[in-house]
Amino acid sequence: MAFVIVSTGHLTDSRLRTLRARPLLLAAGLGLVLLMAGCVGLGYRLAQQATPAVAATPARLDRPEFRALVNRVGTLAGRLVQLESEAAALARRLDVAPVAATLARSPRRESRGGPMVPVDGLHRLESDFTRLEGAIADLSAVAAERELETMAFPNRMPVAGRSVPVSSHYGTRRDPFTGRLARHTGLDIPARHGTPILASGGGRVVSAGHKGAYGQAVVIDHGDGVSTLYGHASRLLVSPGDVVMPQQKIALVGSTGRSTGPHLHFEVIRDGSRVEPRQYLAHVLDRPPGRGD
Repeated sequence: MAFVIVSTGHLTDSRLRTLRARPLLLAAGLGLVLLMAGCVGLGYRLAQQATPAVAATPARLDRPEFRALVNRVGTLAGRLVQLESEAAALARRLDVAPVAATLARSPRRESRGGPMVPVDGLHRLESDFTRLEGAIADLSAVAAERELETMAFPNRMPVAGRSVPVSSHYGTRRDPFTGRLARHTGLDIPARHGTPILASGGGRVVSAGHKGAYGQAVVIDHGDGVSTLYGHASRLLVSPGDVVMPQQKIALVGSTGRSTGPHLHFEVIRDGSRVEPRQYLAHVLDRPPGRGD
């Protein structure tokens, strides 16, 4: 499942793959907005040129060809409004809204000129509109996929709060049971018993149940080889196969398994190996990385 923003400092291979399409999307979005602005201007000019011609010959308004022309101009004007709205919404999603707003709402000049576009040009304009509508639909699908990837990226704290304490970091530490130096593969976040545990990113639950020293634990697959583990829970709120959203409640803090007290043990697993969670959570953690403590 490929479902991005994120961390300062270290970058993961997963994030690099996820963000690789952004320059292409922005360039495509800007090009789409420029094309949209050109079609809008041409359409409005056609409407302005065609409508006075009809008004200047009121005796001929009942002729079928003139009624058809008015209907076509009206239809094109309606499509222009709809396409302008869709392009503006898409531009906002692609972070080029200021450009779109400048192009779509530039003030009209009183002085006018240029070659006259014949009525037959309406056929070409309608064809251009059809292609533009298809391009907007395709780019919207790409933008939606990028939003899913952003939603899936596990860069959110797994418990609520502006300042979340960490009692034990990733790295080497003295084991709380034996006192010997040992490797700690995640973050220990102390919290009251029953505190909600939140999904760090969207994904699919691959396991939820007792997991050895982790006690009651949940594992979420975020796609692209990245998953997260939430251990020592007192109660699980999800089941294997469930699709979860970012910051959704998935369990409650407890002290099950190999634990000295209520806390959440949080891990990030990439391609089967435990990695430094700070690579994903650096922007929301209080202190710089160090030994496991």
